[in-house]
Amino acid sequence: MAQFSCRVALPSGEIVERKFTAPDEAALRRDLEDKDYLLLDLRRRNPVLQMLGAILRLRPRISSREFLFFNQEMSALVRSGLPILASLDILLERRKNPVFRRALQDVRERVKSGEALSDAFAAQEELFPKLYCASLASGERSGELPTVLARYITYSRNVLAIRRKVVSAMIYPAILLTLSVALVALMVFYIVPKFNTFLQDFGADLPLITQILVNTALFSRNHWGLITLGAAGALVGFASWQRSGAGRLALDRFKLRIPLFGTIVHDYAQNRFTRTLGTLVAGGIPLVSSLELSARAVGNAHFERELMGVTARVREGQPLWESLEATGLISDIAVEMIKVGESTGSLEEMLTNASDFTDEEIDYRLTQMVAIVEPLMLVFMAFVVGGMLLAIYLPLLRTYSSMRA
Repeated sequence: MAQFSCRVALPSGEIVERKFTAPDEAALRRDLEDKDYLLLDLRRRNPVLQMLGAILRLRPRISSREFLFFNQEMSALVRSGLPILASLDILLERRKNPVFRRALQDVRERVKSGEALSDAFAAQEELFPKLYCASLASGERSGELPTVLARYITYSRNVLAIRRKVVSAMIYPAILLTLSVALVALMVFYIVPKFNTFLQDFGADLPLITQILVNTALFSRNHWGLITLGAAGALVGFASWQRSGAGRLALDRFKLRIPLFGTIVHDYAQNRFTRTLGTLVAGGIPLVSSLELSARAVGNAHFERELMGVTARVREGQPLWESLEATGLISDIAVEMIKVGESTGSLEEMLTNASDFTDEEIDYRLTQMVAIVEPLMLVFMAFVVGGMLLAIYLPLLRTYSSMRA
């Protein structure tokens, strides 16, 4: 399927720019004619740039925080009784992000031409979450759009709070690691080559550890361009492999097996699933559809694959709790809560309780991980830097000892 950027005139007479996907140009022209769109300009998007963008994730994005603020404003406007078009006009004036502004303009034009609000947001490719579009569709069908927006805002706040805790916990270890790399690079590219000249003038015999360090430093300094090119190639290759289905699945499985960090990744994925499922069920979306959307919102390919199997089993009539238990991915207490929720008709409440309990588990595990990782990082820095200093000063210490003897 090829992608095209088109400038079209709508049946209402307005001129807009939109992106379309079609097998070829002729098929696109026929599709536009069927919709009574007048094609004014057509440009085929460069497939090479699309491929590079897919590999490096060079695609427009809207931050979760900005999208949360947008929905808070939209919820307030809708609750006040303003029509959707008038609300979109006001929201457009407040958008500073050009990507968000262009998308919102397209949403407004689509709604004005008769499309549903949920369909207009869904047409923006991957710019907006499918969960959001499904929630809007549920609100439109039930006539409770303000309630659905409020529920989605609560969901977004909870997810952002968990993400913020994870990021905050990783800041200090990341700073320590960055300082370690910077210090090692300084010694390898500057200090060790300078010291090698001094040792040669001094005529000292170099121990094996010093020879290895000096040879590594000289090779890195003389071939830094080749090393940089190799690292860049490896990074692009890894990014390409990660984008593939098999690569993403293998990497996400590996994340779950990492000591300490893997349990946090597992709890975070489970939390995303139960909280998303609870939000969708509360919005009146059928359970099977909710399971499919929740599985795709988890953010872990291994979880997603197993949970899609749950969707198939539930569709065949198996209880949700039993299907989740069979995956081995959902904790026992969450399964028990879901079992109670199914039997008592309070599934939404039990999913929320399971998510809140997982939040507490994530807090505990993050505190535990930081308490262990910080001293390990300090020991690692001391080992690496101390080893390099020992390699540098060992020839001098040996020479000094032989002179005194």
